[in-house]
Amino acid sequence: MIFKKLSLQENFYVLYVYFILLGIVSDALFYAVLGVQYLNYVSILDALISPFSLLTDSLKLTLALVICFFLLYKYVTKWSYTLHKKYKHKKWYGKIHNIERREKAFKDLEEKKGLAEGLLFLFFILFVSLRLGMGLGKNHKIKTKEIKPNYELTFKDNSQKDVQVIGQNSSFIFYVEHKEKVVSVTPISDNIKQIKRIPKKD
Repeated sequence: MIFKKLSLQENFYVLYVYFILLGIVSDALFYAVLGVQYLNYVSILDALISPFSLLTDSLKLTLALVICFFLLYKYVTKWSYTLHKKYKHKKWYGKIHNIERREKAFKDLEEKKGLAEGLLFLFFILFVSLRLGMGLGKNHKIKTKEIKPNYELTFKDNSQKDVQVIGQNSSFIFYVEHKEKVVSVTPISDNIKQIKRIPKKD
């Protein structure tokens, strides 16, 4: 409904702000679980490209997101209405839901009123939830020392460290050193000379 009232340029600005908020909130929660105040290290551009970068880098996350979003979309647009028609005359259903309000909501949905906004909201909640789950999983591995180095960092003084890279933006790299339980943050341009992936052992 909102998008229909706005011009093409205004819709572009709304989506621009949407993806910035999506990047900031999802990354802030992910790193907060790991004990890092991410907002101290992020720029607007980093926040904007973060969701796209994450989806292109992680096939598993992309597949999980697509499947979950499809199921949610089907539930919102079809399955919930099917259940509503089946149970709306039941007393227990009337106690749980406001029948008139749901009827109006389904009518608006049928006319596609607010559908785009609703889908964007669902995607936001889903993406942030998955990112938070990733943070909790990563934190568990760090605390139990299940983290294995996947990159070799060479610093400007030619010292080297084998680390597990947790994330990276335009200015900082986030990593955990071997057998450590804390996430370290290092500026890339001032300290890092080379970032080299460690080949996986067969």
